[in-house]
Amino acid sequence: METFNTYFTKLRNKDIDFVDIPLGEDLEAFICPFLIENNKHSNPVSLEVYERVHQFLIKLNRDFIKPNKRNEGIEFLSHLHEPNEYHLGYSDRNKGKAVSDVRAEVIYDALRNNSLAKQNIAITNEAHFVLLLVKGIGQDIMSDIIANVCRDIFAELTLKICKKHKVSTISAKIEFYNAITTKWEKKSADLPNFAGKSIILLPKFIISGGRAYSNLYNWFIARNYLAFEILNRKKPLSSDGKFIFKLKNGTRKAIVKKIYQAYRKPKDELIEFVKKFNGSLDEFVWYAKEHYPELNLDDLR
Repeated sequence: METFNTYFTKLRNKDIDFVDIPLGEDLEAFICPFLIENNKHSNPVSLEVYERVHQFLIKLNRDFIKPNKRNEGIEFLSHLHEPNEYHLGYSDRNKGKAVSDVRAEVIYDALRNNSLAKQNIAITNEAHFVLLLVKGIGQDIMSDIIANVCRDIFAELTLKICKKHKVSTISAKIEFYNAITTKWEKKSADLPNFAGKSIILLPKFIISGGRAYSNLYNWFIARNYLAFEILNRKKPLSSDGKFIFKLKNGTRKAIVKKIYQAYRKPKDELIEFVKKFNGSLDEFVWYAKEHYPELNLDDLR
């Protein structure tokens, strides 16, 4: 398979500081808002991307979702085209649910139907919490949102990589969201080109595989909150016994797998956990930072 590196740079794997995308197809990987959040204090690119997407979501929620201005909101979101220049996402046969013609409606309706977004609660101004809590916005759609909103940021990074490795570029028009003017704008950018199509590269540390963060949050709640609740309940419920086993020394342990299976919630009901266990979202971000690092791209070669 021809990749950016094998065609343009021919670097050793350990020297590649970008996502080495295949040129003839898409890499099943995604820009991950949890990894952006995790790296925003240590990496300037992550911070810039975080702030841009944050401002985009503030405008979307404040100006269109809360006042229920559907037509205007869909027009605002209609600029989220399929970001093919990144070569990320599902293969062509799997892209049906997020094609450009319906993506704006999918995103608007998903947020409008979410109770937190309708109440203008700040949680839905954070991309990683939108991914976690808003039914209908999965990792593929969120990745595409970030790719479109921050296209100029990633284009600048791509040019730096090309200059560093002496890769030729061609001027191309790109569209991005300007957080200062709060409008979609176009500009020229110098980008590498393959088979007549522009390429935009991404840093490795914000790329993830197809994770279902709702499942991971369910497990986190089962392990760190529900298990503690069951073990320390002053008035045990009749069902509590099946979630506990005793060691020979009498120590009681929670069976997290059974708790997870019994109490896990679908994505659109996770808000109940958020409301019940105050602080669990912020704790989950730190937990995710330690337990769900960026994708090991070597496994995909």
